[in-house]
Amino acid sequence: MYNEVKFIKGMQQPSTYFYQVQQSETLRGFKRKISLLVALSILIFAISAFFGVGTFPISKELTTLNPTEFELNKLFFLLGRMVQGLLYAMVILFLPSLLFWTISEADYPKLVLLQGVTLIILLVEKLLFTIFATKYSLDWYSSPLSLGVITQFLTTKKWIIYFFGCISLFKIWVIVVQFKGLKRLTEISTRNLLIIVLSVNIVFWCVYALLLYIDFSKLL
Repeated sequence: MYNEVKFIKGMQQPSTYFYQVQQSETLRGFKRKISLLVALSILIFAISAFFGVGTFPISKELTTLNPTEFELNKLFFLLGRMVQGLLYAMVILFLPSLLFWTISEADYPKLVLLQGVTLIILLVEKLLFTIFATKYSLDWYSSPLSLGVITQFLTTKKWIIYFFGCISLFKIWVIVVQFKGLKRLTEISTRNLLIIVLSVNIVFWCVYALLLYIDFSKLL
């Protein structure tokens, strides 16, 4: 028995879709659609770079460059964001899948498929933030769909703002999809599964906030 890889159905009906996936021996179109998903991540990060999202930290340096150096730095920035898009897709697709695989009896490709669904949700959020950033000049943690806005009224501590900025409606959607998908793909109890899913996501938010908090330019 085979099942067609359908990311959209996985987003809309995770319980039903991943029940069907669990019963399948073959995932039709798996490699092709995962590859397309990675390419989509690279494209969305490139679009973000094209519109100048994230250039603020280096904008002061760009104003001191001659036209040739300026265009070259823009190219390097674009290429860097494309590499970031590739790494982002790889981390989201394969790292949580590996963590879930080590604590369950689920097939690894099916877990990657689950993470493919979550990656689409996160890429939609990324694309929406690009619109917010270009139209309203908002920082990512100031998205009206996240807790970062409220947190900025309560504290000035950057790490805390970054952490709560990670918690958005899209991240909640990801948690719901992961929970419902893993419920079908594994035999882990509901309580333990909820703890696992929340823990994995909270750790990722902590690490992401920490990486943004650290000013690596001062460490060089």
